[in-house]
Formats: sequence, C-alpha cells, structure tokens
Amino acid sequence: MIRLPGQIEKNSPQEYDKVFQERKGKANWQDTRRWKELIKFYKGGKLIDLGCLDSQIWALIKDFSAYRNGFYYGIDSAEGAIREMNEKYGWANAKFIVGDVYDTKLKSGLFDYAVLGEILEHLESPRGAVAEAFRILKSGGVLAISVPLEEIREIGAVDLERHLWSFDKQDIMDLVKPYSDKIRFKILRSKWFLKYKYCWPQLLCWVIKK
Repeated sequence: MIRLPGQIEKNSPQEYDKVFQERKGKANWQDTRRWKELIKFYKGGKLIDLGCLDSQIWALIKDFSAYRNGFYYGIDSAEGAIREMNEKYGWANAKFIVGDVYDTKLKSGLFDYAVLGEILEHLESPRGAVAEAFRILKSGGVLAISVPLEEIREIGAVDLERHLWSFDKQDIMDLVKPYSDKIRFKILRSKWFLKYKYCWPQLLCWVIKK
C-alpha cells in the first residue's frame, strides 16, 4: 500500500453525514455496476455491508430470490445517515446500525457474506477492517472488496482529501491471504476513462474464508 496525501480528519462521522446528504439519489452507472458485482456471489443468509453510507446494496439484494430467508445489515459511523436509512428503508429483513468497522461488537462467525466497498482507502488501518470482517464471517463465507486501482498513478484523482491509501492487486492479496487461499480478482474499467476522470479503474476481490 502507498500512502496518499489524504487527511484522516476528513473521514469523520460528521463529514460523512454531510457526504450522505450531498450524494442522496445521485448514484451513477459506475456505482450500480460495482454494487452488483460485489454481491454477485451472494447465495443467501446474513450479509453485512461495512461502511454502507450511500451504498444501494440493500435495495439490489431485495431482488435476489436467495434473500427471501436472508438478512441485510448496514453499518457505518455516520449517525445521521444511519438514522435516515433506518427510517426510510429499514424493513423486516434489514437493519442499519451505527458502528465501528474495526470493532463491530457483532458475534464472531455470524455472517455468510461481507462487503467492504470503497472504504479501505479511507481508513487509517485497512488491515484492521479486513481482520474484523473475517472475524464476523463464517468459515466458507465470502468477503467482497472494492478499491480504486493504483490511484498513486495520479495522486488525488479520485478523492484528494479523503483517500489515505493507494492499492494494487498485491496489496489486497497481502491483506486477505492470512484468511484464505481462495481469492478471485476483477478490474472494472471504462472505455471512456480518459475523457471522464471520475471513471477510475476499480479493483474487486472476492475471498472465501477458510
């Protein structure tokens, strides 16, 4: 991992409550494509979306037949965003909770599927968040990860103030290999990337816990 010139104070719960309000209803095709990819191996059971904020996985998963007997948890430190998500979108099979991705306070081995989508680059300790995700996953459960790919090639191109780390494939491999040898990668790109800088390549990874 390569450290970027982002500022940790830009990743506060208060800041992300503001971000949530700014982004409401503004998901683009790239966001939706990434969310669909992240959950494509979900086969039912309990799913947790770590650092959910403006993620729409909660909405997409409702269309999965496998979800009929499943349960969605969204967890984030932004209290205002979580409160609003619960009021607007909470239903019998879903819950949004305020929590810490380093220490969720949830039972070990509780979940069948976990998602760390576009969050590791914001954290002071990506390794700590990955460890917690695997702790709460069942053996045989899937962890899905997405990060901007090699942002170091153009520092600050994605989010100058909030991103703390740049990742390549080997970086993600180093984070997850203590927990599994069943690892799959995919890179999402856009043929319009050179024209539209916000379409930065994204590295996705799925890991089956030992």
